[in-house]
Amino acid sequence: MSHQCGCCGEHVGKLKQQVSVMRKEIKNLRQTLASAARAHRQHMASIQAALSNIGPGDLCKEQTAPPPPAEISQAALEKGNVQTVPIGYISSCFSEKNGTPRQPTVCGPSRAELRIQRSVFSNPEHPLLGLEHYSHVWIIFVFHKNGHLSYKAKVKPPRLDGQRVGVYSTRSPHRPNALGLTLAKLDRIVAPEGDGPRFKFLHSREEAAAAIRGVLSADPRSVYRRTCCRDRLFFFTLDTAHITCWFGQGFTEVLQVRPVEQHGA
Repeated sequence: MSHQCGCCGEHVGKLKQQVSVMRKEIKNLRQTLASAARAHRQHMASIQAALSNIGPGDLCKEQTAPPPPAEISQAALEKGNVQTVPIGYISSCFSEKNGTPRQPTVCGPSRAELRIQRSVFSNPEHPLLGLEHYSHVWIIFVFHKNGHLSYKAKVKPPRLDGQRVGVYSTRSPHRPNALGLTLAKLDRIVAPEGDGPRFKFLHSREEAAAAIRGVLSADPRSVYRRTCCRDRLFFFTLDTAHITCWFGQGFTEVLQVRPVEQHGA
């Protein structure tokens, strides 16, 4: 009988713990809803204030030409509005928030890759010149995948056992400006790739070119193509590349190499 009472007491204790967790989650949801409601009210108030300053005759006035972009940027900068252009995106072996170490020294063998956007500079390899002489780099980044844009003035860091402190005294990514700064060890620099295919089985472009030359040197066309369709283009696939070529009298010309189109199931 005492054993059954002990099991019941343990079960009741677990239920109480679950109820406590549920209450905390409900409290967090209420705080999030209240924060969203306040932001909505502030947004509506700003819209009403802007509309109240517009008179009936203002809509009929002749519109003046907008200021040039340089003046707009200068005015925005004076007001504290800074416009940034992402130079690249970083990816690491940690694809989810859960399990990602808060300190980089906890998992030394982990690696990350920063891919520079080719659209920022006309020659994307030029801004990387000389960077190989340094062992570490400073990276200023934006938490663009926070999950939500809301933030609180006080947060509970995991190491403080529930103690609330100001968000500016923590490294919480949920802050008014979701910016971050990190010191990263520079492992290697790889030249930006072009618009060609990224090979899966071949290790380099030189190896791919050698493989293409090997295929063409054996003339992979059928007898029918050699005799009846010799003036037509020939297509074949190698790894992740689709090659278009043309066979002439004693030579072969590669006209195009492009990635193989992936069709969804």
